Amino acid sequence: MFGVIAVLAALQVAYGCSGDSFSATSYTTTNLPLATETAIIVEFTADCPDSKLAAVIGDEVLPVYTAGDSNMVTLVKDHASLPSNSYNVDIYDEAGIVAFKNHAKDASVEAPKPIKTITVNHPGVSKEGLPIQTEFYCNGCFSPCLVGR
Repeated sequence: MFGVIAVLAALQVAYGCSGDSFSATSYTTTNLPLATETAIIVEFTADCPDSKLAAVIGDEVLPVYTAGDSNMVTLVKDHASLPSNSYNVDIYDEAGIVAFKNHAKDASVEAPKPIKTITVNHPGVSKEGLPIQTEFYCNGCFSPCLVGR
């Protein structure tokens, strides 16, 4: 019995995820006139062979999408639901997300430690640029020239 447990532990170490092999980039919506909702997008690479990953932002469990060597998680909500703040994106493997869901249902169950936590700084959305769009400036300047013709 002890031998089986030792082999399983060795396999987890050899083939499991390690928080040391992560690199991440992130994007958040900042331009209010161009977006109706705020998006938080995190792209990362991880050395997690044959592992299904999941992410948690706040208390929301999200799937992690994989394309080649890259992984991505996306959260989209209305602007009021995602104000200016630092958001932690906790990455879990299959066993970790099951433990997280059990902890969410029953607080007496110990909370699992994520494989990696990625912090995303969202500055919030704001109206950028000129108070009047450039199309109106052009229309106001060039319309009188065209009317006389």
